[in-house]
Amino acid sequence: MASLTDDNAADGKIFGAGSSILSGWSTTAVHTNDNSRKGFIMRYSMLVYITNMGKTLLDAAGYLQAAENAALKEELYENGRIMLERIERILTEHRGDLRSASLMERLQNIRRQWETGRTYAALQEELPEWIRRLPGEIDYRVRVAFFAELGEKWDSLESVYEFMRDDPRFDPVVVLTPVFRMATVNGEQRQEVIYSDYLTRLGIPFLGYSQYSLEKDCPDLALICQPYESCTLPQFWPEHIAAHTRLVYIPYFLTDIVLEQSPKELCQLNVYDVSWRVLGSSQKHYEYYRRYSRCHGQNMLVTGIPKMDPIIKAAKNGAALPGGWEKIKDKKVFLWNTWYDISVSSVRFFNDIFKWFQEHEDCALIWRPHPMTETVTKVHSPEHYSFLQHCIQCVTEAPNAILDQESSFLASFVYSDAQFSDLSSMMPQYLPMDKPLLWIDVPVLVPAGEEFISTEWMEYTDNFQGIIRFLEQIRHGSDPKRELRAIILQRDLPLADGRCGERVSLALWKEMHEEDELL
Repeated sequence: MASLTDDNAADGKIFGAGSSILSGWSTTAVHTNDNSRKGFIMRYSMLVYITNMGKTLLDAAGYLQAAENAALKEELYENGRIMLERIERILTEHRGDLRSASLMERLQNIRRQWETGRTYAALQEELPEWIRRLPGEIDYRVRVAFFAELGEKWDSLESVYEFMRDDPRFDPVVVLTPVFRMATVNGEQRQEVIYSDYLTRLGIPFLGYSQYSLEKDCPDLALICQPYESCTLPQFWPEHIAAHTRLVYIPYFLTDIVLEQSPKELCQLNVYDVSWRVLGSSQKHYEYYRRYSRCHGQNMLVTGIPKMDPIIKAAKNGAALPGGWEKIKDKKVFLWNTWYDISVSSVRFFNDIFKWFQEHEDCALIWRPHPMTETVTKVHSPEHYSFLQHCIQCVTEAPNAILDQESSFLASFVYSDAQFSDLSSMMPQYLPMDKPLLWIDVPVLVPAGEEFISTEWMEYTDNFQGIIRFLEQIRHGSDPKRELRAIILQRDLPLADGRCGERVSLALWKEMHEEDELL
């Protein structure tokens, strides 16, 4: 676990701290993933800056042609001369990024016309063509900051990062940030800090949070999947990030069942108000967001949720069996996913469920409690904490049970034959695995009667007897909802095709360029 005060907790260094040509503008110092190029590559933001100066020059040329006030004309002329010098200086510093010499040659011709001939009518014809050709004449990168925290949520960003890492148009950097939770320790309420390096074993270079500065790096885009400010450092709150760059919120979960409290959680947190773009899973998701968000849906892109990409990949290619999981091999395996409040979750049926698995050695249990279970139990229901520890001990010591503590749930998805689950985003995320699922009702969660994804493919129960019927049904090979799963997957999740990361990256590229009038 990396220390919160350890500046050497991550590989790499801050890029973007190069010398400045104008106050507030980094020249372009950026890391590139293209190993055939050395040095620094122009930032997208610098391309926008040059383009905007060119447009200002074009306006000035029009004023100069028509203006009668001599003092005003002289001021416009001098300002234009300074801008042309700045543009030429920037392009000279980035001569290696120019795809041909024609861009500089045309600029020098424009500068001569401005400084000597003052043929502003001719400039009004030549400047627009020079501006139009800028994006195609310069090799530039879009700098993207990925703010990663819990390992359980990295899959929300993973496929977008992988596409941008391998595409020469992007220059991504990953910043590992801590997460804060409240916990009771020895009767005292304390703040629990989670700051674990899970990225190194994935082969992903990253910066420690104390090594990174938004103000210095000035990324063109910033991507987050953490919508809650209460568990994040202030410098990584959505409002702060959005003040320095275009913020993109990528949901870390997939919603199927809409609850009574969903309008706030899905549409009205601060992150939805300040984000430049929010990703949507489907047209139904968009319509709901348009109805309840304060921006009336104007900042949503319907691309599908990238979190589904690793699931689609795992359904096709499998996943490595974690160490210690050998005891579930050659058995009928059930994934049990439980909510964090054990007083109302299906954990209340633990003893009877565990007994069933003790009596059926041909079956195996993978128990994946919600990662906040221990903290929530300590803080809000400490009277249940000893029972939770008892449950954990039983599963850990059982010959046919696994306590899933992996950061990713993919192994559980791949090696289970069916899932029984409290209401959770892991329910709809299981659909592409094409395996049976039982939804166990959580009494305090009230569905609003609206669904983004139909739940007809699931079995349903609100009691222990229903759980046992499901276990027995799967044990004997019955799967009555198989055909319905395929229909609902195609109808309600058409964008769950394993290509969300690519689609998101290209959509963001297009949106930026259109907004900045570079397409």
